[in-house]
Amino acid sequence: MLAMDDKKDDEAEMWMKKAIKLLPGFRSALFNLALLYSQTAKELKALPVLEELLRYYPDHTKGLILKGDILMNQKKDIQGAKQCFEKILKMDPNNVQGKHNLCVVYFEERDLLKAEKCLVETLALAPHEEYIQRHLSIVRSKIASLRPGDSSVTHTEKVVSVEEKKTPSEHLKEIKNEQKKSQTTNTNGSKGQRKSKKHGNKNSTDKETK
Repeated sequence: MLAMDDKKDDEAEMWMKKAIKLLPGFRSALFNLALLYSQTAKELKALPVLEELLRYYPDHTKGLILKGDILMNQKKDIQGAKQCFEKILKMDPNNVQGKHNLCVVYFEERDLLKAEKCLVETLALAPHEEYIQRHLSIVRSKIASLRPGDSSVTHTEKVVSVEEKKTPSEHLKEIKNEQKKSQTTNTNGSKGQRKSKKHGNKNSTDKETK
């Protein structure tokens, strides 16, 4: 863990692998190794580690968040990511991070009305989170830009935008970029949230110490 804190990635990887070999199912070592891979552009190496973690701890929220994020952004496995986030919400309907990421899945599925409704619900859980407000504005702007009179808002592949030429994937990229920008600023706040209620936020994938 100290090597990870000191940014000695190779050393951290070596020690965590040794720990897992000595103690299969070592929860924090498995998660932190997966997190290390995800933070060093080795996301696909993180997936089998997360699978092992979730075999031992199927309800590991941060593991599910990280797996869903990698499936959506790297593997383009939207349904796999959706299952991860839905499982989190079954365990904790008020998990802000899981809820927000599910909203992004709806956006990726091009179901704008469902994404809007989801973001409204997420904002009610975390009314002071600016990134949720921004993402809701992006979705509403996209809905407003659709061709007047076309009722098929939930299937945007059939609709041509009149005000701008951005594709749904470009809008999604905008949302994902906002996610990355606010990851660091939300880490400290999330710790306080977890003390009162086990509310997540979109950056609960900080390292584990146990």
